[in-house]
Amino acid sequence: MSQEITLAKAAEKAEQAEVVSRLLESYPHQMAESEVTAIASLLARLTGEVATWLIEEQAQRMDAEAAKRGGKHA
Repeated sequence: MSQEITLAKAAEKAEQAEVVSRLLESYPHQMAESEVTAIASLLARLTGEVATWLIEEQAQRMDAEAAKRGGKHA
């Protein structure tokens, strides 16, 4: 999946998740349960995609570093 989104797209999604989280933090009791559920779903999607990208990107970098040393990472 890391090839499906770019670093710029991952950063954009992380920023969007931060903005949504701050909105939720600022107005915790002014939203209906359905709105909170929708926001939670949005946050899960945004942060999940970013986390997946970061994990896969890290694994690729570890593999590249291990290849330079002639081995494979654990």
